[in-house]
This record gives sequence, C-alpha cells and structure tokens, in this order.
Amino acid sequence: MSKTRLIATSGICGAVATICNVLVFFAPFLVLILAVVASVAVVIPLLIDGRNLMYSLLVYLVSSVVGFFVGMGNVVYVAPVVLFCLPFAIVKAYGESVKPSAKPMSAPKLADPFDGSDDSDEAIADTAPLKCRLSTVVRWILYYILLEAGVGLTLLFTWLLTPDMFKQLVSTPWLFGVMLGVTQLIVPMYNLLLGGCFAGTVKLLRKIVK
Repeated sequence: MSKTRLIATSGICGAVATICNVLVFFAPFLVLILAVVASVAVVIPLLIDGRNLMYSLLVYLVSSVVGFFVGMGNVVYVAPVVLFCLPFAIVKAYGESVKPSAKPMSAPKLADPFDGSDDSDEAIADTAPLKCRLSTVVRWILYYILLEAGVGLTLLFTWLLTPDMFKQLVSTPWLFGVMLGVTQLIVPMYNLLLGGCFAGTVKLLRKIVK
C-alpha cells in the first residue's frame, strides 16, 4: 500500500475509533461492542503491515484524547476503553505480526561434478523462518500490565472526576474486591474476542488491499 493510501486509511480509522470512543459516553450499555470496533479500527494499519506501528499509535492518540475529553462525565466507562482495550489491541496486533528472522540465509552449495550423489537440492538457499515480533510470554506480561494500569488509572480518574460514582464503587469493600478479582478474567476473554475479529478483518483487507 502506498504511503498516501495508508495515511488516508489511518485517517478513516481514526474517525471511526473517535466516534466509538465518543459514543461510549452516550451509550455505555454498548461499551463492549464500541470497544471492539474501536480496537479493530486502531490496529488496521498494523493488520495491513506490522511495520505500521506509528500509524496505529497516532490513530490511538487522536481518538483517545478526543474520546476522553468528551466522555469525562462518564469516565468509568470511557477510561477502560481508552486505557486498556485500545492499547491491548495494539500490543496484540503488533506482537502477533510476523517478521523475517535475522538469521542470515545460507550460501548455496554447488554440486560436485565428480561425485556420484545428486546434491542439487542443496543448491537452494534456506528460507528465513518467520516469527512473531513479540513472544507469547512478553505479550501476556504486557496484557496484564495494561490491565492493572488501566484499572488503577480508571479508579483514579473516577475519584477525581466523578467522586460520587467512586463512592458507589467502593461502598461495599467485599464486593469491590470481588469486582477487582473478576477483572483479571478480562485478559483471556478479550484476547480471544479480538483474535476472531482480527482474523475476519485480515480476510476482508486481503480482498480490499492489493
């Protein structure tokens, strides 16, 4: 894809992600659907090519700043999308993208004309194997770092911007503790959900992007 088309595509993705982030404020009951759509929109440049990390980061920053500014009054819903869902999608898309191994290709071997064996197959250079940009262990560590940071910052912003909502959240300590424990299950579930969405998006992109 040419740079001009990539910039145009990033602009469209940024608009979609921004709209979704803004709509979270007005329709919090659709937060999961909007979070998934925004996450996919943010990482489309990465799904096109794993080297387009900068474009996805720019889309994320623009859409998140606008969405967070508009949704400050309902920060308990907006913050998790901006602080966890979108960064999670970027780490997943970038980390699972493949790149050629740095292992150099071996030099081709020439067949010995005086040898009775046929070594012609060895004349083909080795193909460099492909591997993910981030290992599975690193990705999962980053997922949980993002989760804990997202939860902590969401609580902080809720306390600062909507203190009444914060009081409701912590009014029952044992229930608040259970809620924090349940949030740890979000990572594997969201990873599975995004995995399916990314696979479908990649198939669609292959038909569109030439």
